[in-house]
Amino acid sequence: MKLTQTNRDLAGYCPKNPNYLQIRARMNRLVDRYLTIDILSQHLIDLPTQFAQPHVRKWEPIDWKSVSRSQIVGVDPDLFIMLVAGATEIETPIREYSQETWNYMKSIHPGMAYFIGGTQHPDGSIATLGAWEKEERQHAPTFKKIYNQLTGEKLQPKPNSVNIQQSIDSALMAVSNHTLSRISTEWGAVSIYLWLMAHSTGALQQAIAQPFQDEVNHLAKFWGFSRWAFDGSYYGQVKGSTKSLLSLAKHHRGERTEGDNLVGKATTVDAIELAFVFSRVMVRVHTWNRELSHTLLVHLFGQKYY
Repeated sequence: MKLTQTNRDLAGYCPKNPNYLQIRARMNRLVDRYLTIDILSQHLIDLPTQFAQPHVRKWEPIDWKSVSRSQIVGVDPDLFIMLVAGATEIETPIREYSQETWNYMKSIHPGMAYFIGGTQHPDGSIATLGAWEKEERQHAPTFKKIYNQLTGEKLQPKPNSVNIQQSIDSALMAVSNHTLSRISTEWGAVSIYLWLMAHSTGALQQAIAQPFQDEVNHLAKFWGFSRWAFDGSYYGQVKGSTKSLLSLAKHHRGERTEGDNLVGKATTVDAIELAFVFSRVMVRVHTWNRELSHTLLVHLFGQKYY
């Protein structure tokens, strides 16, 4: 039976017009469903296999004909659609992202660089795509299709420009800063997509769940890599990632097609919900972080040589 607004969905029971507390409960259920300690650990433990034989996560089929505006719940549909448009633009310049990260990672951990950016010919052209890039390449088309289903219009996204890191004398510090930047983008994507899932049901919610699960996977992998590579504490990584997230938001705000409208459309309740979901995701990461022993990280990534 297809999910409707009065059925249980991926976030539990979905009232027709959920209030703030009900939306918050739905967010908690999504965290408990998709960000369990076991799921996060399995995503990280998967890395040695990815280094040897990269493979993408298999998506569940999406019933595109059933995706409709009526499946948006508990929020102004226009705000929801603006965030879908923003997600499309964030996800668009994937090749630039993977190339940038590959350049940073290759000197620290070639296996991680391979997982993210694959391999290149001497002229810089693609030889093989990395598993991370393959997964990420599915996201922008998915959100474009969601936008089309919700509005009947085709979105012409204006992609983000890649925010080039300022030059730093220490090569290791440059890689550390870039890794925190990657954590911040994955954290932001997980949080925004979780918010969208809490405010949707049926086929619309199931469509968003596919890129959302990829981003949870990627967040776990980058977080674990950062812990191994730089011996950072949980609070240090959160502080650095938060700083990077704010910097990226400032950098990209003027590039958003709906940037100004988005700020004007969001209510105080919307802002509180978003603040809650960002913190809720990182609280769960904090709990999982305690499981990441030095022995486990060395087993996954090997001994450091720098």
